[in-house]
Amino acid sequence: MASSIREITKERILNEIIRSVNPESNNGWKALVVDQESLRIISACCQMFDITEEKVTVVDKLENPRQRLANVEAIYFITPTTKSIDRLIEDFKKKGSPQYQAIHLFLTSKLPETEFKKLSNSNAVHRIKTFKEMNIEYLAIESQAFHFDQKGALYTLFSPETMNLVEEQAKMAIKLATLCVSLNEYPIIRYSNSNPVSIAVAGMTQERLDSIARTSKAFTPNEEHGTLLIIDRTIDPLAPLLHEFTYQAMIYDLFKIEGDKYSYDAVTGNGSVKKDVLLNENDYMWNGLRHKHIADVIDYLKTRLDDFLKTNQVTQYTQHVSVTKQQQQQQQQQKKKKKKQRSLKEASDVIRSLPQYQEMMSKYSLHINIAEQASQRFTEPMANLAYLEQDMATGEDAKGNTPKNIIPRLSTFLNDVMLEPADKIRLLMIYIISQEGIKEQDRKKLMDLAGIGLQDQASISNLFFLGVTLMKGAKGKQKTQVTKQRKQDEGNNPYEVSRYVPLLKDIAENLVNNTLPDSDFPYVKEKPTVSSNNQPTSKVSLKGKSNQPRWADPAAQKEEIKYSGPKLILFVLGGMSYSEMRSIYELAAYYKRNIYIGSNAILLPNEYTNDVKSLKRTENV
Repeated sequence: MASSIREITKERILNEIIRSVNPESNNGWKALVVDQESLRIISACCQMFDITEEKVTVVDKLENPRQRLANVEAIYFITPTTKSIDRLIEDFKKKGSPQYQAIHLFLTSKLPETEFKKLSNSNAVHRIKTFKEMNIEYLAIESQAFHFDQKGALYTLFSPETMNLVEEQAKMAIKLATLCVSLNEYPIIRYSNSNPVSIAVAGMTQERLDSIARTSKAFTPNEEHGTLLIIDRTIDPLAPLLHEFTYQAMIYDLFKIEGDKYSYDAVTGNGSVKKDVLLNENDYMWNGLRHKHIADVIDYLKTRLDDFLKTNQVTQYTQHVSVTKQQQQQQQQQKKKKKKQRSLKEASDVIRSLPQYQEMMSKYSLHINIAEQASQRFTEPMANLAYLEQDMATGEDAKGNTPKNIIPRLSTFLNDVMLEPADKIRLLMIYIISQEGIKEQDRKKLMDLAGIGLQDQASISNLFFLGVTLMKGAKGKQKTQVTKQRKQDEGNNPYEVSRYVPLLKDIAENLVNNTLPDSDFPYVKEKPTVSSNNQPTSKVSLKGKSNQPRWADPAAQKEEIKYSGPKLILFVLGGMSYSEMRSIYELAAYYKRNIYIGSNAILLPNEYTNDVKSLKRTENV
């Protein structure tokens, strides 16, 4: 399996920050102080007990009022911003009344010269025992995915009204460089030349990495250089709009999930109770299910639950009542009749009292609950909507023919008062993108039919800033052409509502196979002379219905294959979709390669339409 960004980042935080500080006083106990940004970095890859079990007595936020602990040494893991440095200085403003006994200062990235001078001239400098620039300015949200928690990046990068564009691009480059440092990568950098933002950020990232390589003795990159490919949202403005029916993408689209927290009503022996759970890689079931189609998730969970109950009603029960051989012999004579009368219900009651059973059952219960709620949303109208989206996005129907009656089908949905306005906007955006523009009079008719107001129409008109041709016949941005490594329909995907393949997947696969055209994706520096064999080690379906989660297959767990070859990192400026994230996992598994995807943030469909709407406010469309 791929080397996990999440685990790598977690180990860096624990080993290079937390465990590196061992005060002689207080038997090694220390405090940890974080700001809002660094707390998010830690929370993405660590659980609280990971920190506290390393003799951390308290975790405090720098922004909040804190109890003074003058006899305790403190680890400050903070961002090198003016706000955070000022608060650190304030903690030690009074010489005779310091907030903590000593400072072990770890910064997420390089401290600017102005802040360094300010810190050097403060009382705090006399308390600093440790000073280190960590180069960790990203959220390691999954084993192969990361982002910068920059929800407004689409506006920052593509709005004609944006301010300080160069400064914001430089910040993104700094963050991206820190990801490379964590992976011990001094990568070959390539970029999409379809938009100036990719070119600018690629150049800045190269400069940043060159600087780190010159000045940081701790940076020891891998001898086998990986590749960092920087592209942007204009490459494929379509992918974030489509309704997705794989588990992770569907539930994030349909339900309100904040910070990976899902709330639901759990049925217990005491009635219904409200529960909050985190949908992340700490839940091994989530890891195995997140990229499966919702229909497969439900069938699989129910089958596995039945198997689990049948197996454990015997094994768990036997373990629970087992005693020594001598005791068993005595009991066999005394309780022979009673044992024969034990019912399946009694065995089940015993199992339910075991902690490991309860934990397993709670996971099954959670995911069955989520999957059933999600499947209830997949009604016949939703299916027909999805068919239309797929026909428009792919340019063909489920049989590979030119789709028919697109306009009448589209008009039916736009005229449907029961359809949410947000879904109508998504449909219109998909139609205009896929048709490469429509006539002005047709656009107005469709807008009127859908009942979309002038403000919401900006979601459509502002697609122009993402390189979309709005007017039929108008000269638009030249489309990026990449070779498809496989046919659109190989018979591997049984779901007609999931036919669209994000362009990013084709780009990534061409990158793996060294067939990505230099003309469209040039190198920041000279093209290296590299030859590698990137053929898959075994033929497996990229999208097959029968893929079984690895957590559910004991044989697979014993035979984990370590991925090899140079690392590949794809970064999408402006935001990435869950379908694109899933594509990277599929390719990594197929080619047995370490492939990663990152972006400024994850784009949910309705958030994406609002982000596009905000690119330029206009009263007339």
